[in-house]
Amino acid sequence: MAIEGHDQIGFGEPFERVIRVVIVDDHPMLLGGTERFLAGESGIEVAGTAADGKSAVEVVRRVLPDVLLLDVHLPDISGVEVARQVRSLVPRVAIIVLTGYDDVGYARAMLQLGARGYLRKSATGEEILAAIRTVVDGGTVGLPALAQMTAGLTDESLSDREFEVLRLLALGRRNSQIGEELVLSPKTVEFRVSRLLRKLGVRSRAEAIAKVQRLGLMWLGKDPSGPKEPPTSF
Repeated sequence: MAIEGHDQIGFGEPFERVIRVVIVDDHPMLLGGTERFLAGESGIEVAGTAADGKSAVEVVRRVLPDVLLLDVHLPDISGVEVARQVRSLVPRVAIIVLTGYDDVGYARAMLQLGARGYLRKSATGEEILAAIRTVVDGGTVGLPALAQMTAGLTDESLSDREFEVLRLLALGRRNSQIGEELVLSPKTVEFRVSRLLRKLGVRSRAEAIAKVQRLGLMWLGKDPSGPKEPPTSF
């Protein structure tokens, strides 16, 4: 149980507040490395870990941590859905987003869900530790960068489905393929693509892809089944 501030008990020796942390990452080496580093730090308790979204929600519900270190790319449900469920179950949990690359769609969603921190997976153990202490003290970490990623893309917000359409466009999918992957009718796909182009302020697919490149969003054109970044050691 987290102890607010410092209390005097027994012989008057102060007890440091213990920050309870849950770590969620589907990469075993990253998960293990982060857990081992934090477990050796004073005032930090790794209250639980999870390698998928459903387990993450259950662990958070059970241990009620102060901080959730959350990978956005999980094998079952997305980190955004985990954050949404966690925010509903335990509103006080400070969520720090962990990501392997700049992901505008997830960044926008996490901002809306009130994430307190944003870190690349290349962050050092010391940077993760500092971020944990900062958010527990009421601060934020990396949110200007998170907000900057979502700015300039469009004057209107893109829906989650529109980000999916944009991702498939960046992968070079035709309308028929987009319809198959998203289970949409040809007319619905045509409407969504047209609306997406209007929101982006472009007139063609080629211009949309060029804007993706200009804004540094080439993650959209990467197949999610591709290789992950090498693990970071602590």
